Amino acid sequence: MLAFVAIFSLLLAVAPVEARMGVLKNDGQARSVEVSMCDTQHPDDALRSIHSELSAQTKLRKVKPRAPQAFTVKTYFHFVVTTDSVALYPPERRNMLATGQLQALNTAYAPAGITFSTPVPPTYTVNTTWATNSDDVAMKTALRAGTYSSLNIYFQSNLSAPGAAYDPSSFLLGYCQMPTSATSTSCLSSLGHNTTDSGCTSTSYAPTSYVSDGCNVLAATMPGGAMQDFNQGKTAVHEVGHWFGLLHTFEGNSCASTDKGDFVDDTPQEMTATDGCPAGKDSCPGSKGLDPIGNYMDYSNDACYTNFSPLQQDRIVDLYTLMRLGH
Repeated sequence: MLAFVAIFSLLLAVAPVEARMGVLKNDGQARSVEVSMCDTQHPDDALRSIHSELSAQTKLRKVKPRAPQAFTVKTYFHFVVTTDSVALYPPERRNMLATGQLQALNTAYAPAGITFSTPVPPTYTVNTTWATNSDDVAMKTALRAGTYSSLNIYFQSNLSAPGAAYDPSSFLLGYCQMPTSATSTSCLSSLGHNTTDSGCTSTSYAPTSYVSDGCNVLAATMPGGAMQDFNQGKTAVHEVGHWFGLLHTFEGNSCASTDKGDFVDDTPQEMTATDGCPAGKDSCPGSKGLDPIGNYMDYSNDACYTNFSPLQQDRIVDLYTLMRLGH
């Protein structure tokens, strides 16, 4: 593989996954399972540098968040299930899950001016190796569609962390590949809040260079899915935030004034990820504001999630323009 795959390998080298106990309910039968939240890895130095520069530009402008620019993201859904899970995903159920998931994504990202459009129906593959995430590259080589600006989400029936042995009592909610290369520094410096021309130079990337790009999401988290407390489609909303380049609101796990956290000024500093939906949570009492438990980039349950902050919405547009649009 080319440079992108090498960078993706580096991104998969760090960041432990936070695990909790959850309940999976299929066909009226509930069972306790271990649930790992998100395996998206920490940003590389290049992405952190871009975040830092964009944050500095926001401070210099001293303006309110801009009116959203409209972007339509071509989106491809892929159902990948084990042989044991075929009965749980008949055609009518897959259609219902996909429709609900697309609606959840469009509702969450509408304030940023982002619309997700599915040009073709979801693919459907029965492959136990792929469904348990035991050969991610082979799966994505076979199934990925579109360009680097296209979103591919693989809804796997038995998602496990990359490289982990499959355990039927343990599931990973999801992870995504963050964007890894900006077009140019001149493109970065030209981004502004009141322009429809980003100044970015489009460069076509060979499909083999980004074969691993996309999001892996546990199918049971789709709206109406089997994962209790995480079945409103907001795992995909969270993970797609990473695909655009957003970081966790608790990035850095620090209350230090020198810690940049997620590099977004209107998300309060947060030292610990949220579990559930604890009103009044304040892991950094010396910093302004309570923890952003309703923010899609925390680890709250689905019922708690309500928003991206205005400056996160700006950042989504800036990062998509810089790092994906036109590629």
